[in-house]
Amino acid sequence: MDTEPDDPAGNHSEEVQQHALRNTAILVSAIISLTATIVECNNVRKNPQPYHTSVLSGEAWLIELLLGHPERIRCELGMHAHVFTRLVDTLRELKHDDSKFVSLEEQVAIFLYMSVTGLSIRHTSERFQRSNETISQYVVFSSTNPTLSRYFHKMVSIFSSAPFYTTHVHMPTPDEVQTEIRNNPRFWPYFKNAIGALDGSHIHAAPGLMDRAAFRNRKGFVSQNCLFACNFGLRVTYALTGWEGSANDARIYQDARSKDLHISAGKFFLADSGFPLRPELLVPYQNVRYHLAEWRRANLRYA
Repeated sequence: MDTEPDDPAGNHSEEVQQHALRNTAILVSAIISLTATIVECNNVRKNPQPYHTSVLSGEAWLIELLLGHPERIRCELGMHAHVFTRLVDTLRELKHDDSKFVSLEEQVAIFLYMSVTGLSIRHTSERFQRSNETISQYVVFSSTNPTLSRYFHKMVSIFSSAPFYTTHVHMPTPDEVQTEIRNNPRFWPYFKNAIGALDGSHIHAAPGLMDRAAFRNRKGFVSQNCLFACNFGLRVTYALTGWEGSANDARIYQDARSKDLHISAGKFFLADSGFPLRPELLVPYQNVRYHLAEWRRANLRYA
């Protein structure tokens, strides 16, 4: 019995048709799914569900702090009520005012709360019952995010630039003698030319992946190594930030001296052994053990 030979051209044409049908079915399915998603999103936009619905708004919470126990506001915002009020008054004197929807008091509280707690924007927005965009206005600057960049770090910009910064953070004058030194017979006149203490401080940072190794310090965590100076009244007189956590204090001090850390002739800072031996720095002797507990007992007199 004779059989007809297979037609290769016909079989190939049938496979092509089946492949085209499968692709068409996948495309139609994707279009239907996308259309359903768009319709659902439009319905959600038409009937949005409020997210921040707490009765205690951020402003009400701030009023509770100001009127409540004095240590409560210090725990949450890092300062007592009278200091917070004076800070806000100072900002108003510098012509800073309420925004359309957020009072200046709440703007400052948002910034201080994130600085003290280190919480994320989402958690802070829940605390103050504000949108993430509102919170980021007062605390965030990111050169990679245009939406946040245009706010340019509002509160940090105020605190770190003139006239606020230059008024409250400055080096002592050449002829100024620290009150804490002059009024203490243990220090006067031996430390009459001392103008304060100088040290580095590691502050947690979140650099990009390419820079993370350089920012990892000797203690194992990622940080900036920041240089700070303060007088004997515990007022900050100088700050230099931005150095990688792996940088040592001596290198950062060298950079500060080449920029804007000007120390008057004859004056000096107290520093630890991580700093170089310089006329303007009084550092401990190398390889000498200091028994601070014995120093504290040196002035005790027993009956």
